[in-house]
Amino acid sequence: MGKTLRVIRVALILAAVVGVSGCVSGKVLTLPGDLERPEKKGAAKGTEGSPAVAVLDFTFAGDPSYEVGRDFDHVRMIVWKRDPGKAMPDLIAGVLKEKGVRSVRVSGESSVPADAVAKVWGSVDRFRVDARKTGSLKMKVESAAVVSVTVRGSGGNVPAGWSSTVASDYSTTDPLFVTPEGVRNALNGAANAVAEETVRRLIAAGVIAPPPEAPAGRPEEQPPAEAGKEGK
Repeated sequence: MGKTLRVIRVALILAAVVGVSGCVSGKVLTLPGDLERPEKKGAAKGTEGSPAVAVLDFTFAGDPSYEVGRDFDHVRMIVWKRDPGKAMPDLIAGVLKEKGVRSVRVSGESSVPADAVAKVWGSVDRFRVDARKTGSLKMKVESAAVVSVTVRGSGGNVPAGWSSTVASDYSTTDPLFVTPEGVRNALNGAANAVAEETVRRLIAAGVIAPPPEAPAGRPEEQPPAEAGKEGK
């Protein structure tokens, strides 16, 4: 009887481990949900009726299978069934709104509203996240993401043909197991850092006028240390 109980206990523990690790034997780790902005207190002000900035879909030549990375320990691909070419401009438009700039998300040139004073478009050049176990004495799982975009803009005082490349990496750690949420959080962190730096450069270049709430030169408008270098 005692041996039977031990066998049952071991079986339950193994089942729990498999459940937490997201089906170790599976060949695909699917990430949940969309990318999203960190929760902000209070609503953005001063956007109603102001001139609009049109943010167009970005191009993205990614893997048609939606593969965005690898879980090296379980030898499986990481899949995110969304389009980074739509997700990144969504985040950029969200950052603009937080800064008091009225932004309009459109799919392409033909959908740009007549009152738009500026346009933002570009490409997603890298969009990847990998997960692997690290450490020897104290094992942990690290999810490392890298996101890179080339942004272009017209309007305001920006010279014709202006562009800028922005990149960021971001990592998270989980104890013991690779989790879809942990991997997604790393990807979300890198993408948001790129979106914030992209808006800073759009303002600095003159594509978008600095909103009254965040005039150019304030300390919080300084670029994050991990941001990529600007290119023209």
